[in-house]
Amino acid sequence: MRAVGKIMFRTATTLVLVTGVAVLPATPALAATGAIVSSHDGRCLDSDIATATHNGTKVQVWQCWGGRNQQWTNYTDGTIRSSWDGRCLDEDIAGGTHNGTKVQVWACNGWDNQKWLWYADGTIRSAHDGRCLDEDIAGGTHNGTKAQVWDCNGWDNQRWHR
Repeated sequence: MRAVGKIMFRTATTLVLVTGVAVLPATPALAATGAIVSSHDGRCLDSDIATATHNGTKVQVWQCWGGRNQQWTNYTDGTIRSSWDGRCLDEDIAGGTHNGTKVQVWACNGWDNQKWLWYADGTIRSAHDGRCLDEDIAGGTHNGTKAQVWDCNGWDNQRWHR
């Protein structure tokens, strides 16, 4: 609850006006927006929009073309959110995590599997288990190559830039 003068009110997701003062629910501040580009092959991190996006939509790499599904915003709470639908970059923890765990988009929930740490060496690491965001290069890379997490190894398929 917030107080303005002697008036008490509860905020949710709506705008409340009291004596000309707008009060909005708190959201994390923006840190950076744009494409996240693989240093391995120059492809962009891409939320697959071949079908309607939903919780669990796969994240892949694709030739950069500037679409909103390739635009990501870093927030100060550690989340990276798709500009397409606002969902968070999410390490799929449903079956436990390991090398090769898929990365997807999911409604933001504040869990640490949706928080990412950017390092000066270009790696993006999961706050959940410390693994690096990784472009799966096992079968060569192409449009549609899976984004996953993997133990950090210093290779270019784990280095990203804006």
